[in-house]
Amino acid sequence: MKEKKQNEIQVGNIPPIVPIDEDTGSLEPLDKSELPGGSFNVIDQPGRFDDGGVNDLQLVLDIRDHALRRQKGDHEYMKLLNGDNLPKARVGQIKEMSRSDQKGKLAQLLFVEDPDDEDRGPSEVFYGEAGGHNDDAKTTEHKKFRLYQAMSALRLSIMLKEAGCTSLALSELCKRRLQVIQGGGASALRAAELALEIAGDGSWDPDLVVLEAKDEANIVEGEGVDTEGKSLNEGRVENRSAHGLGNPSLCGKYINERVSLLCKRSGLLQKGNALQALKKFGEAREAYEQNMELLKNEIRVSRIDWERHSILLNIGNTYLAEGDFATAKTYYSKASDLGSEHINHSLGSTKDGKNMVAASLKCLARGYKVTGNIEEAKRILKKVVEEGRVAMELEKMEQEAEETKLREEEDKAKVAGAPKIAAN
Repeated sequence: MKEKKQNEIQVGNIPPIVPIDEDTGSLEPLDKSELPGGSFNVIDQPGRFDDGGVNDLQLVLDIRDHALRRQKGDHEYMKLLNGDNLPKARVGQIKEMSRSDQKGKLAQLLFVEDPDDEDRGPSEVFYGEAGGHNDDAKTTEHKKFRLYQAMSALRLSIMLKEAGCTSLALSELCKRRLQVIQGGGASALRAAELALEIAGDGSWDPDLVVLEAKDEANIVEGEGVDTEGKSLNEGRVENRSAHGLGNPSLCGKYINERVSLLCKRSGLLQKGNALQALKKFGEAREAYEQNMELLKNEIRVSRIDWERHSILLNIGNTYLAEGDFATAKTYYSKASDLGSEHINHSLGSTKDGKNMVAASLKCLARGYKVTGNIEEAKRILKKVVEEGRVAMELEKMEQEAEETKLREEEDKAKVAGAPKIAAN
């Protein structure tokens, strides 16, 4: 009998595969809070808590390769793992990393916020594409860097052969193209529609994804023309050989349907934004409304309510762009109501609620400005600024009180653990 290699990993040494019907990411709230702060309370389920989207992230990334293990079987999977034959990047700076570590790198590229991000935070409201902002040189360069990161994430997802990550990377690419490419609505829309094809129940073309991962795809418009004027699709035979994440050949068999749903949510939001950039406001609303429908079974927690809030403001902005401020105001009001609910609910996140209300008021002020009522716009913005200052002071006081409490608890622990001094 051949001896097993010293460093070879055995099937019994890895966690068992989670059954598909239990592999539901962050859909089900937790019975115990694993994260500090009130932002994770489920407001309509007392005593239950959100995981901050961590399990959704792990599900789409398939951190433990559950989908691949279901497809290959554990013995074949272990053979590939021990032989270093699983899909991963084999060129570039991270080629020596394991597949697992490369997935960690991909997570950083896709989900870690940069302190310099102009759009950092949970809100995803589209206010216009590149060229509509007076960005300074530093901001412009940073946006280009984030576009480069989205491209890197797309390329890495292709090498890892993780379709869910590829779909999310394309959605992120759509977002970054809108920020960087002047008149970039069409190239952004291409990325979003491809992301949705991957998330869907049909098939998609892997070769098209490779084309979108090329640098020249970032500076094209229309049907895809590179710097030499050649169409990206010219002379290419369509290759729809990959199944979508919602396709029955994958969905329910190797992956949970939630993977498809999460990718659709991201893709539809960015598709709506790209359509806004192209001034196709009716189609943009359709995308946003489809996205809202996908959220109907999600828990009521600030993280998800921010998604709902962003959709409502985006829909309102499409009506404003069409000159229908009256209808726009109804959506701004609905978005504000979401924030007020968090402020007034005993389990709500007051901080998130106030930020939601402030964001809604900013859109309302913008509407008054666009329609010529400058004084009302100024009044609303002044209110936002004043309330923001108060909120910052309250947050500072709460933070100081929390730090004082922690220090007192640490001091008590030190005293309790100190050796007793014997009496003389």
